[in-house]
Amino acid sequence: MQFTRQAQQQPQQLMTCPQCDNVVPIGAPFCNICGTRLYPPPTTAQASAAAAAAGAAASATAAPAQPGAAPTAPAPPDSYDEEEDEEEEDYEYEEGEEEEEEESGKATQTVTPPPAPGEIHSLLQRLEEQVGQIDVYFPANLPDKAQKINAWKKQLQRASACARLLERPQIQQIESQQALRLRHHIAEAARALDYTREYTVKLVGHAGAGKSTLLAALIGQDIFPRLAGGAVTGVRTRVRLCRDDEPEEMHVHFLTRAAFGHLLSQTQQAIKTAPTQKMREALAAELNILLKASEAFGDTYLKDDQPYVEIVPRERWKTESRRYIEEPARDSEEPRLTRVIDYVEYRVHAGPRSVLPPNSVLVDLPGGAAGQIYHDLMLREELKQVDALLLVIGNNRFGDDERIQRIFEEVRQAVLQNRAFDVASRMLFLVVTHWDEINSPASQEKALGSLRPFLRELPPGYASYHRHGSRHTYFFYPLRALDALLATLGLAGTSLDEERQQEGREYAGRLLGIYPELLKVAPSLPPTTSAQEFEQVTREQHEAMLQYSGLPELTHDLQVFLTENRYEVQLRHAETQLAMALQLTEDLCWEQMSQLGVESHDLQELQQEMRSRQARRSAARFEHLQRRTNAMLDAWNDALRQFDSAISSEKSVFQRVLQTAHERAAQRVKIRITQGHFDHYIKVGNRRPEDSPAMEIGNRWTDIDGWGLIKALRQSLCMALERELNDPARTLAEAFLMPIAYKEEVDGSLDINRVALGEFGGELDEIQKAYNKLKRSIREKARDICLYVTLGELLNEEKYAPTRENPAVGALYRLTNAQGRAEEIIQQARRLMAPILDTICNGLARSTEQRIARLFRYELDKLQERQVYDSDRLEAQPVSQNGTFSDIVTRLYSHLTERVHTSEALRQQLDNLQAQREAALDQWVDLIQEVEALKTIHRQE
Repeated sequence: MQFTRQAQQQPQQLMTCPQCDNVVPIGAPFCNICGTRLYPPPTTAQASAAAAAAGAAASATAAPAQPGAAPTAPAPPDSYDEEEDEEEEDYEYEEGEEEEEEESGKATQTVTPPPAPGEIHSLLQRLEEQVGQIDVYFPANLPDKAQKINAWKKQLQRASACARLLERPQIQQIESQQALRLRHHIAEAARALDYTREYTVKLVGHAGAGKSTLLAALIGQDIFPRLAGGAVTGVRTRVRLCRDDEPEEMHVHFLTRAAFGHLLSQTQQAIKTAPTQKMREALAAELNILLKASEAFGDTYLKDDQPYVEIVPRERWKTESRRYIEEPARDSEEPRLTRVIDYVEYRVHAGPRSVLPPNSVLVDLPGGAAGQIYHDLMLREELKQVDALLLVIGNNRFGDDERIQRIFEEVRQAVLQNRAFDVASRMLFLVVTHWDEINSPASQEKALGSLRPFLRELPPGYASYHRHGSRHTYFFYPLRALDALLATLGLAGTSLDEERQQEGREYAGRLLGIYPELLKVAPSLPPTTSAQEFEQVTREQHEAMLQYSGLPELTHDLQVFLTENRYEVQLRHAETQLAMALQLTEDLCWEQMSQLGVESHDLQELQQEMRSRQARRSAARFEHLQRRTNAMLDAWNDALRQFDSAISSEKSVFQRVLQTAHERAAQRVKIRITQGHFDHYIKVGNRRPEDSPAMEIGNRWTDIDGWGLIKALRQSLCMALERELNDPARTLAEAFLMPIAYKEEVDGSLDINRVALGEFGGELDEIQKAYNKLKRSIREKARDICLYVTLGELLNEEKYAPTRENPAVGALYRLTNAQGRAEEIIQQARRLMAPILDTICNGLARSTEQRIARLFRYELDKLQERQVYDSDRLEAQPVSQNGTFSDIVTRLYSHLTERVHTSEALRQQLDNLQAQREAALDQWVDLIQEVEALKTIHRQE
């Protein structure tokens, strides 16, 4: 096999794990010692909004059912035809459409949960029950068959033991997300070890790549309908290779009524949640197509219980298959039967040139990234389960990097997910069709230049496993797909249909043009040829043309992979998944034991410590008391972290309440202004005639005491703030005391009575009183700090005592020139006092918020530890002393250690708690021991 032979000639490159310095091969996703991820996980595929929305409907679907079995939910159709490719090639994305689809796809993408533990266990149990007949599922001529089957059996036993770990009470109690990861790894391993399941080869490619032609060449039969006009293939095409004693039939599997109804409802929901108008319009059009299909075909084909299956014999394929497969052009208004069809399955005999043995399946997937909502959905759903994948690129689309890039991203996500890079490289076959159109060195270099960037999207090291072409220099299979199909048909003696006659004449012409090259492939050929028609081409010339097309190399490598390397790859994938599951389980065990107070991560040290614990029963009591009181310090620090998070947020509650308090205080002062409490700073009187004989009687004078007014406004604001700052102070204190209350009421880590295991009286009552007094002092300290910082800031006359140059103050002084009655001037003065107050208040809340929070945090820190100077000498260094809370914890521990000697009830409770802890540790240690055994048991003889 060419691609594995080249890989073996490559020297293995190594790297060092940054976590544990273990030497691992380059390309390994995880370290096999510590489990550290060595490469970042593959990026999420950029899915289209419509496909993701419809994917919600199909996410509940299962793989296509076997004949006679009812599918559990609708699986949307997804095959493609060569003429479909030609039609969809003309579709062009409008500007911005791809970006909109990618963003909406990210928003709506969902993750399918792994199977339940019972399902995983049932699958592995079924495989173990049939292990006596396992050899019939492996090729008879498989090299080292006995050794490989023995390795397979060992991994089955190991997987069953891992599945039983899921039933452990400890595992069932861990965090749900971690449990899902563990189930996922074991489920992946179980699926990889299922030697009885159907293996499939799936073809993926862009529009116009020639997937249908390649599929026909692989099976050696031209069975797919040739669609005309704007019609395209609208259903998934599966080709099952049956035994010679089975009839060749086409089975059309329809959806059930419930499945179709579910698809309708999901599409309607997707319209409501679509992020853009373009997506809503596309989904609305799809919904209209579904409704028309239901109205036209629902009564006939949608059944309530079992899905309806139409059987078409081989002789009627040409006349009837188009009816079930053909989907009209995009702008057609006629009802589409394809929307009520789950999938179409051809059952054909495996001929002598078939790439797969009987009962294998090839699946032709739709051309992706061509603007077809339904086809993008089908591609994504089929890629969820992959055994071997042919990724097809046509030479006619090399320049279309963006669309091909999206398909590569989908494939990359599906193939690389949870697989080692070498495994992914061996199961992926990159095929480039239309290679006959490259007829010059310049066109060849252009094609290679367009293909090389795609190496970045393939698994790392992919090129080291794949060396193809006549000189083994390409990382892809250069293929003349149509020539391969026609040569295969010619070797089988198949007469061409009328629709293929012109292609047959062109085939004969190409044969004449490259005849010198064919003579190099098959020197036994006649030196010249004169064939003008397909029927005139000899069998030897067909054989040479087939060899020259590049198909035999692809067929050989694919056959070797599916008959030999498939078992190695699947076994390697299962082993990788089990190793990841066991490493995750071990990490979870040590994490849980850390929470139980175990510091060492050495199993032997832990076992030795557990054997000597009975002799340390008395010391264990004091250790347990130490842990319980230390937990109070940890809980206090956790409450401080929650306080920091609440206060430091951009829109904290304290900030909002403080701003509201300042606004209320200012409003109180403004009300006093309107009530005339500051009118005496504005003096208005009449001028006497003897003072100014020239002035008319009745002229008024106005005198303003601006500085006195400003001082009075600031003093009144201080009094108002002193009242209104109660709410901010309460909010500030509760930002810390609420987490404290939670830890008292819920987990009990700060409840002195529960920490003391119900002990009371004497010194414990005094400690409880001191703790309550501490919490009250925190509230008082919050209010004092709010008042101190706020009023201290307000005393800053440079910032909060505006001068006459201030526009608001200047406007008030201009009243000295105002004319009118005294009452009017006073009213004007009141209106001008409010802006002066706003000037005084401006920025006061913002400038004090952070200072209040930091000063309060400083006071909280002092409750744990404070720095004091014991000496009056200036060069003396401060020393640390316990704060009030630390003193309470120290007193509590000291008193409880004294009570251990006098209280039988306390000793009994401590012994019970220690016994529970030891029992929990025993369970986790047993689990770790089992995991350690499972890591190596499969390597033992």
